[in-house]
Amino acid sequence: MLNWIIDFSLNNRLLVCILAVALVVTGAWTLSVLPIDAFPDTTPVQVQINTTVASLNPQETEAQITVPVELAVSGLPGLQNVRSISKFGLSQVVATFDDRTSIFRARQLIMERLQTVELPEGIERPQLGPIATGLGEVFHYVIRSEDPNRTLTDLREIHDWVVKPELRKVPGVAEINSWGGFEKQYHVVTDTGQLIKYGLTLEELVEALQANNQNVGGGQIVRSGESLLVHGIGLTTNVEEIANIVIAAHDGTPVRVRDVATVQIDHEIRRGAVTADGRGEAVLGLGFMLMGENSAVVTRALKTKLTEVQKFLPADVKLEVLYDRTELVENVIKTVQDNLLVGALLVIAFLFAFLGNLRAGLIVAAAIPLSMLFASNLMLQVGIAASLLSLGAVDFGIIVDGAIVVVENGMRRLAERQRELGRTLTRSEREEVLSLAPREVARPVAFGVGIIFIVLVPVLALQGIEGKLFRPMALTLIFALFGSLVLALTLTPVLMTLFLTRRIKEKDTLMMRLTRAVYTPLLDLALRFRKLTLLGALAMLVGAGFLAWSMGGEFLPRLGEGAIVGTTVRLAGISVAESVAQNDLIEQQLMAEFPDEIEHIWTRLGTAEVATDPMGVELADFFLALKPREQWKKARTQTELTEKMRDFLNQVPGMRPAFSQPIEMRMNELIAGIRGDIGIKIYGDDLEELRRLGGEVQAVLAEIPGASEASVEQLTGQTFLQVRVDPQATARFGVPTRNVLNVVEAVGTNKVGEVREGQRRFPLVVRLPDRQRSDPDALANTLIPTAGGPILPLNRVAQVMEIEGPATISREWGKRRITIQCNVRGRDVASFVAEARQRIAEEVKLPEGYSIEWGGQFENMERANRRLMVVVPMSLALIFVMLFFSLKSVREVLIVASCIPFALIGGVVALWLRDMPFTVSAAIGFVALSGLAVLNSLVLVEFIHQKLNAGEPLVQAVRGGCLARLRAVLLTATTDALGFIPMAVNVGIGGEVQRPLATVIIGGVCTNMVLNLLVLPTLYTTFKRAPQPEVEV
Repeated sequence: MLNWIIDFSLNNRLLVCILAVALVVTGAWTLSVLPIDAFPDTTPVQVQINTTVASLNPQETEAQITVPVELAVSGLPGLQNVRSISKFGLSQVVATFDDRTSIFRARQLIMERLQTVELPEGIERPQLGPIATGLGEVFHYVIRSEDPNRTLTDLREIHDWVVKPELRKVPGVAEINSWGGFEKQYHVVTDTGQLIKYGLTLEELVEALQANNQNVGGGQIVRSGESLLVHGIGLTTNVEEIANIVIAAHDGTPVRVRDVATVQIDHEIRRGAVTADGRGEAVLGLGFMLMGENSAVVTRALKTKLTEVQKFLPADVKLEVLYDRTELVENVIKTVQDNLLVGALLVIAFLFAFLGNLRAGLIVAAAIPLSMLFASNLMLQVGIAASLLSLGAVDFGIIVDGAIVVVENGMRRLAERQRELGRTLTRSEREEVLSLAPREVARPVAFGVGIIFIVLVPVLALQGIEGKLFRPMALTLIFALFGSLVLALTLTPVLMTLFLTRRIKEKDTLMMRLTRAVYTPLLDLALRFRKLTLLGALAMLVGAGFLAWSMGGEFLPRLGEGAIVGTTVRLAGISVAESVAQNDLIEQQLMAEFPDEIEHIWTRLGTAEVATDPMGVELADFFLALKPREQWKKARTQTELTEKMRDFLNQVPGMRPAFSQPIEMRMNELIAGIRGDIGIKIYGDDLEELRRLGGEVQAVLAEIPGASEASVEQLTGQTFLQVRVDPQATARFGVPTRNVLNVVEAVGTNKVGEVREGQRRFPLVVRLPDRQRSDPDALANTLIPTAGGPILPLNRVAQVMEIEGPATISREWGKRRITIQCNVRGRDVASFVAEARQRIAEEVKLPEGYSIEWGGQFENMERANRRLMVVVPMSLALIFVMLFFSLKSVREVLIVASCIPFALIGGVVALWLRDMPFTVSAAIGFVALSGLAVLNSLVLVEFIHQKLNAGEPLVQAVRGGCLARLRAVLLTATTDALGFIPMAVNVGIGGEVQRPLATVIIGGVCTNMVLNLLVLPTLYTTFKRAPQPEVEV
């Protein structure tokens, strides 16, 4: 089959060239439309279920909303996890499905179940979060005003009713979220004393507002063949109309709303706020991208639309972009482009130096762009975006391996034929040689590429986050290698016959002569002292094994995003106003301390309008957009800058920030509900007991070397003003309990309707005056309006007391939990977790009914390791089968396979020298390295095998084969290593994930090349005892 492909190509050279041109054209078009992104999206299929309740505390939110919703969604097909949080005014349930479930199918299933949930009267139905992912938050901007008379309420209104609708029109946008400012409402501020004066109750006030604030339809009236639509208008549109609503009448005198209450424009109870650049409060807009869209395209479109919207805003109102994903995408793609370009130049330069023939070098180099164009076509078909991970393992040295072997063998055969005839070859003689030369190496090239395909199977078998990260990388490499194989068997032989027309130099290049002069005596020594050579190789293998055993491990290197997030936790119960003041002061201090490093800083406090990232007001996230690194003066790397910021903020009383990055934090939170590298979850029923156990675990973690920013989730500490109705008192005085609870509800905002201003709609609510909302004693003395009972203050029929309760209640699979999380600095995650597990098991005793679970980054690493432990042996078995079909000798298969552990030596040593832990990225490098090692060894053994079949003695065949194939082995191995050098040394954004992979392959290829040329000949001469010990198949 391989020979037929080569013959067909040589017999139809024009057709092959036309197809190559067609590949260039289609590939160029594909590159123009191929999606580009920074990283693959690893978010699982998740559905957020948000329920807003204006005034319920966490315990009531859990009991009345969270638990019924959890019960409703449990048992759905494909459901993997259900977790929830209950906070003041908010319930969020997150359902996670397996990757086989479509997001739209998951949302449909959830919506069907939510229809069956019965919630208390007055609570809005649960709403689903946007169809976005962890990478979906692509755009942050603020809306400010230079006019001091422009209020935050005005800015929020402009954003919600002018800016947001326009941005929602942008294709690919899932949601535009509002954060901060004041949400405009119409408030009916009720004076209970006036209600009592007129003999009215709060219920009557609410009923009057509801009954006198609506429009109705009356069908139609037909008059003389004409149809008139009947429309009843009773909707209020301003403060005056609301104030004039009649509640009741006494002796013909109406009692209006203005007689018992003050109607005013006010705002919703605040659950969040935003400050920016140390200039006080602002309104923040968040742009969310639809799942599956291209972040670069969507972000650019949002920026363009924002510029258009600015034109028809008031002159004093300004829109300012704080963060957009295009900067990260451009920086990451620049990293990839630099790596590929420098790698290609290194490979081409080396080819010219070793081949000593410009035309031959260009023929080999042509495989680089053509293979990438071939791969881009397939990437578009299967939906793989061009990103750091998909292009991160593409090494042009590996891609040209097949072309190198074909061209080098053709040049060697032409030189040999010239030497035999003593003259320049004729055209027919040259074509005859060049038609036979590719056939000699076609099988080892094809089998070698096939083996690389097989070693990439474990990568394709990865599941979860690691699968989504590295499957695009493996598929892109497979596509490029398949393209290179096709080109090596078709276009490369054609180009050789067309362009290798001159006399081939029989003399080696200077570099090749020097290499041969060094290698020949070393080979002779290795063949003479075979036992010593093998013992030395075995000692190196054992040493590398000890090194590998002592190395730590973590899931993935931390990817630098060019932005920083600092999270702070304050005491539960702190007010929004106090938190805002502190945040503004911290922003000013950071801007003053790091003026050359910080471009923008903005702080998100509490929860946004759509609770995509629910936090309490005691939590705040500081986002820092950084200036270009060349402008920095106080740090050289992002890690160093983060440490200096941590040291600076630790001087602020009560500040112990935990640092992360925007995407990293969001992904960790969405995937595991944890913002740190490691999360320890303790499950149980009693919140106080969970708090105690969490404190003990946190204390243990803080003592372990490498622990950074260890924190425990704040469960308790929130102060409540509890109004407990006394049933005996209400019965004795004849006061209905409902009348008492109405007063309690009116402390918050009791929505009774809406007010329309043109197309804009604002809630109409009833509440008590500010004095009762700010002074517990005033509330306790508030008189209770009743229909006919006595007039009593609240504290006569209820106990009003301050108690401490939970600020947040977290649950998972229906059980309450507390989370302790920390980041790991200065050591690997695997050894840290091993020590932490042992210490916690010894020092923390769990009561009956309580359990502990580990999550975060380490959980992903363990899952990946378990998967690789199963799939890698299967791949190695397939490699042995392929080698046997190629070599037809079990002994030769074992000799070739011995190159795999020898290649791993270099990878382990290279990681150790660069002080890198074992990561999934490094594991991918080891997997690819084993395929490269087999490819190089297979070419060498196939050639030795041919010499033995020609009747040469064993040692002479081995020695002659090694010397004859020296150039091919050096070229393939060195180009493989050179192609990865830019990745290994790159310090650009995103280079962190490439460095371990490239380091492993460079180190492994180097040791494999040396051991291939010295140990493999020794093994062959030691264990290959008969000239032709072939096994018949």
